Amino acid sequence: MKRQLGIAGKAIVAGMALAAAATTPATAAPPKPFKITNIHFETNSSACDMGIQISFDTDGITTGEVESPFDQPVFTLGAVPGLENTHDITEMFQERVEPPITDLVSALGCEPPEGDAISLAELLGNWPAGWYEFDGESGGEEFEGRARLTHKVPAGPEILAPEDGAIVGHDANLLIRWKKVTGPILPHLGPVEIVGYHVVVADVTVAVLPPGKTKTVFDVDLAKAETSMLVPKQFLEPDRIYEFEVLATEKGGNQTITEGGVFCTPPIAAADCEAP
Repeated sequence: MKRQLGIAGKAIVAGMALAAAATTPATAAPPKPFKITNIHFETNSSACDMGIQISFDTDGITTGEVESPFDQPVFTLGAVPGLENTHDITEMFQERVEPPITDLVSALGCEPPEGDAISLAELLGNWPAGWYEFDGESGGEEFEGRARLTHKVPAGPEILAPEDGAIVGHDANLLIRWKKVTGPILPHLGPVEIVGYHVVVADVTVAVLPPGKTKTVFDVDLAKAETSMLVPKQFLEPDRIYEFEVLATEKGGNQTITEGGVFCTPPIAAADCEAP
């Protein structure tokens, strides 16, 4: 009789163990990393405005969120649930409004802003320095990443050539030149370490493009030692108005733009060489 009770007791314990194993959830797979996570300030030294840009890349998320270093959501997104095969979000670039900054207007002598300007302290208080956390989810699969935002902001490159309103030939290469950036845009936003430059040239002859058309743009990244770039003659066309700008990028990712104004190709005359 005792032997039968012992066997029965072992059977009950084994059954309980099996039941517990059946109800214990499987260990969740660790979150997959985002391929790219980025957050930085973009400053326009010509207009004295400044704002945040956020970007990421991943295999595809249905919902996502970016949190500040103080766990405050600063950006959320959502695709169409149930249609992950075609509606999930992969690459994303998001740019916030860039208000005029009173400190920059005062220091750089920009035109008084038409819109509501804010102080630099207000902007930096809304976007504190530190690590920003990126999270996403799709079909039960989770993604995570992080990017660091700094308050180190470089000065805008001083453009040497061409001059605003210059007439240049369309049958020769065009040299764009600028001075090397060595310091911050304001003293307390340094020190800075420049890691590269970026030059953009865009055909703006037609102010409003027809549906489906896009601007013709020449867009180049350059090493930190470069202070000039050749725009190939193959890019330039006669009777065109071009805008250009040069950006300096700091090690932490923050960028500052200097607008170069416009240059034109004949038969446009100097008196008519202005942005539409």
